[in-house]
Formats: sequence, structure tokens, C-alpha cells
Amino acid sequence: MGSDSKADGATPLEGVVAAGAVMVAAGALGAAQAAAGGGSRLLATLWHMAQVAVLVTDAQLRIVAVNPAFEQLTGYAEHEVLGAKPSLLQSGLQPHAFYEAMWQALGAHGVWQGEITNRRKDGTHFHEFLKIQAIRADEGGQVRCYVATFNDLTLEKAAQSQAQHLASHDLLTGLPNLLLMRDRAGQAMGQVGSGSCVMAVMLLDLDHFKAINDSLGQAGGDELLRQIGHALSTGVTSAETVSRRGGDEFVVLFPSADATLLPQMAQRVLVALADPFAVNGREAVVSASVGVAVYPSDGADFDTLLSHAEVAMYQAKESGRRCIRFFTDDMNQGARGRMDLLSDLSRAVSRGELRLHFQPVVNLASSVVVGAEALVRWERPGVGLVPPGEFIALAESSGLIMGIGQWVLNEACQHLARWRSMGLGHLHLAVNVSAMQFRQGQLEQQVSDALERSGCDPSRLELELTESVLMVRPDEVMAVIRRLKQRGVQLSIDDFGTGYSSLAYLRRLAVDKLKIDQSFVRDLTIDPDGAAIVRAVIQMARSLGLKTVGEGVETQVNRRALQVLGCDLGQGYFFGRPIGVADFEQAALRSSAVAALPPSGLGAGGRLGLRGSGLGS
Repeated sequence: MGSDSKADGATPLEGVVAAGAVMVAAGALGAAQAAAGGGSRLLATLWHMAQVAVLVTDAQLRIVAVNPAFEQLTGYAEHEVLGAKPSLLQSGLQPHAFYEAMWQALGAHGVWQGEITNRRKDGTHFHEFLKIQAIRADEGGQVRCYVATFNDLTLEKAAQSQAQHLASHDLLTGLPNLLLMRDRAGQAMGQVGSGSCVMAVMLLDLDHFKAINDSLGQAGGDELLRQIGHALSTGVTSAETVSRRGGDEFVVLFPSADATLLPQMAQRVLVALADPFAVNGREAVVSASVGVAVYPSDGADFDTLLSHAEVAMYQAKESGRRCIRFFTDDMNQGARGRMDLLSDLSRAVSRGELRLHFQPVVNLASSVVVGAEALVRWERPGVGLVPPGEFIALAESSGLIMGIGQWVLNEACQHLARWRSMGLGHLHLAVNVSAMQFRQGQLEQQVSDALERSGCDPSRLELELTESVLMVRPDEVMAVIRRLKQRGVQLSIDDFGTGYSSLAYLRRLAVDKLKIDQSFVRDLTIDPDGAAIVRAVIQMARSLGLKTVGEGVETQVNRRALQVLGCDLGQGYFFGRPIGVADFEQAALRSSAVAALPPSGLGAGGRLGLRGSGLGS
């Protein structure tokens, strides 16, 4: 420990205790007799009551007195140390040079103070603040005795250490936080040499962690994050650092690596997530999307590297997740475009830039239009009509889907009310529902508000859910759906067969329709396995009293095959592409009129002449 050789003024308590110590020392040495009276009794009382430990030696450093605070702090009784030297307290942690400097200061100034680690009688170490003062007979005279006062800093040091740890580590996982990571990265940057040796920052974002967290509960999710942090830490070397950035994101620092080996090093870290984690008796399987940025080519400071690693991580997510991507300049340009897109999208609802298009749903037996699926489009200023595939995923990841979803529900219900007044009250309208609307707990209120504002028939509104929605807090989801169905709202499962299907859920939710994914319909006549799956789904749905909708019908052959298998409804380019509301309404009116005619009035192929109606555009 460092020491300060300059003499500072003693505190009033130290002065009194030191005075008492000198009196005790004087009596012990026989050099003088303490004055009698109230003053001596006061000093004696302070000597025994002082919280500061006091040790007095003669000029030869033999202990002649200690106070009760000394005995309590060190564990030594007075009779055990009288005549011994203070060195019996040495911990061995200070070098010889430390003591040389101490005695030089005492000789030059008559006082030394500083922090030191000593040892108790039981062998445990304690940290103390020590002050030693040489007492002389008169100014410039010989030293009569030494008085040392000290107090225990162990708890204070422990608290300081804990505070420093909390300031530099994540509270949940105990891993270093970005503050400590930034410091270590700065040190590594100063040591990276030339050639193939680089420093790398690796950002991991857990895939679909929100769904996992919802299924495990908050406490279970926290426990999983702790286990993941521990697993990642065991997957790196002692020179590498794993940090938790926050949420479900972790950062790994490779302070010095061969650039050609970075892909293998990144993969090595991911291996730590390969095995399932056990949380409260349940297995949780996780994967991560990973972005990597390299110093010095991808950035000159830690924050830039982390930002670029994030750009690469998003590229990994867009590439299908569960993969690693290294930052490139092209990604940076894409990230700027993504930020511009997000900025414009955040104002799309308030600026009235969203549009609904409608893709018809047709009865396969009669070829009559019985409804439509509402598909949102964005009229982006300066760009034109943007399809949902280019902005829905961004809306979900940013939370903007909540406002967009509310707008779609409102518009859909308004159109249903209008269609009823036009004599098209038989049409149903399907609206896709985002899993986030369920997770935020706002779907039920959004649907209720839309129904009340429009006054439409609730039985004409159909909510389309994906199977993955049912996996997230299924009991809560089913409770919401049951309440909506009590109001008459219809329910369909979209892309059926591509996710985790549970017949129990279908039965408990009282689903109205199953939409067979287009991947099965497209190859219906050339893939025997696909045909078998479609047949099984249709038969199962029929046994449960559900209607089936074949998606992605593009040819007459597909249409006919679905009809032969017993599918009820069809949707796809063969019947019509998504179109604006005016065109759809005209086509629906024509379809209703033709449906009232005898069979001879149907158009060629039983398609009601939908191409001419605009539905084939």
C-alpha cells in the first residue's frame, strides 16, 4: 500500500487518545508520573472508550500498552503483546521497501500515516489506516516512545470493491458490462500489432427470445439468461471477455486474434448454446444471430465496432437467423436505408400513407367470391407502393406494428360496414394478427374498439393467427380468443402445417378455418407427399367441423385438385391478385349477381370471368 510521509494535523479525538497514550507510556517507562485529578480520569476513560485502536511502544519498539479497541480488532489480549514488537502483526503482504519508506518518514518528520494490511491473531488479514507518531522528551530530543493509532478499513474496502464490481458488471448475470468491455477493448486496441493480428467484437442476439421468455415467465427467463451467460463464459479463453449488453444481447471481445481464424473462433462460442438449457424442470432450446466487426478495418473505436457488429447481426437475422455475419461496407449502407425506412414508417399512419388491398377468397364449388384477405400496403412518399414483405418485419421488431395493426382493424371493420350497406353483407374479411399484439395484451381492446366504431357485424370479421402465436402463453391467448369469439368474431389458422400444430389447441380454441399453406398447394399434383398432407389436413378439419382454405392457387389444375380433395375455399393468383377496394367491390358485386343466375350464366371454367372484373390483374 502507498503511504503519505507528510504530517497532517491530528483530529481532536486522536489528539486526546494520543495524549492518553503518552501518559500511559510515561507511567510504563517510569519517566514521569501522570498528574492526578479529573483530567487524568477523563483521559483514562477516553483511552478505554476510544473506537480507534492504540498501540504504544518504547524507543526500542517494545510494546508497553494497548487499549481495549486494539484487543478487539487484533484478537490479542494486552498481556500477550506486552514486551513484543509490532511486527507480530505483519501480514507479509508489504515488501521490505514499504517499511524502509515508513521509517525514513518517521525519522524525517516524526510521523507517518497510510494504508496497510496486517494480520489478526487468528491469521486473518485486515486492512487498516495507520498513523504512527514519535514522541520526544522535547523538541529535537531523543524519542521516548511511539504511538500508533489505527482503525479497521476491511468492511469499507469490501464495500468499495462491491461498488466497483456493480459499476462494471451486469446485475443479472454477473458478467462484465459494456463499461468494463469498453475499457478492455481500449487496452486491446493499443496492443494490436500489424499483419493478420486483429481485435474483434462479436454481438449475439438470441433468436425469438421474447417467445421463450413469455413461455418461461419473467423469473424463468432471467434464470435462462444467467445460464446462457455462464455457458458463453465457459466457451471463451481467459483472454477473451463475455459481456451482457442488456436484454437478450451478449458481446464477446477477442482482444487479439488471427483474422483468418475468426470464423472458427465465433463458431466456437456458438457451440456453447448447442445443448438445451434446463429451467424449472423444462428444456429451453436457444440459438443466436451473430454479427462480427473487426479492428482496425471496421472501426477505430469500440462504439463504432459495436455499432457495426449490430448491423452485421441484423443481416444475420434477415438471412434466416442462427448464423454468423461479418460486417461489410455494403451492410452499413443497408443499415442507413433501414433507419430511413424506419423513420418514414413511424409516420405512415399519422400521414395517412397506408392502404388496404384485398385478395379474394372463392368458394371452390361455386366459384363465388365469399370474402377476402386484407393486405396492408404503404404508399411511401417518393417511392410508391411498398409491399408488406419490405416493412412488416421491421414494424414488428420496432414495435410499430401495434399502431399499424390497430389501423388495419379499424379500416377492415369500416369496409365490412360499408359492404353491408351495399348488399355485400355476406362477405367476410380476414385480418392477419401479429404475435406482438397478443404479447402486449392489446388485441382484445383493439378489436372491440374497431367493432364499436364501425358497427359492423362481428361474424364477418376473421382474425388470422399463425401457429407460433399459440405457443406463446397459450392459456392467455386462448382466454382472449374465447372472449372475442363470444362476440361473434371468426378465427382461422394461417399457413397451417408449417409450424407446431396441436389438435388440442384447435379444439379448445373453436377454430373456424384452417388455411393450408401455399407450399403444399403449389406442388399438389406433382408431390405425392404434399398431396397426402393436404388430404390429411382436409379430412382432419372436416372431422372437427372446420372449413379449409387452400392458399397459393395459381392454376386451374391446382384449383381442381383442391376441389376433388374436398377443400372448401381457395385463394391465390388464379382467382385474383390483391387489388384496391373499389375494384374488389365491383368484382364482388358482379360475383353476387352471377351467383343468382342459373349455372349457364357462369363464365368459362366456372371463374365468373374474374379477369374481366379486375380480380385477375
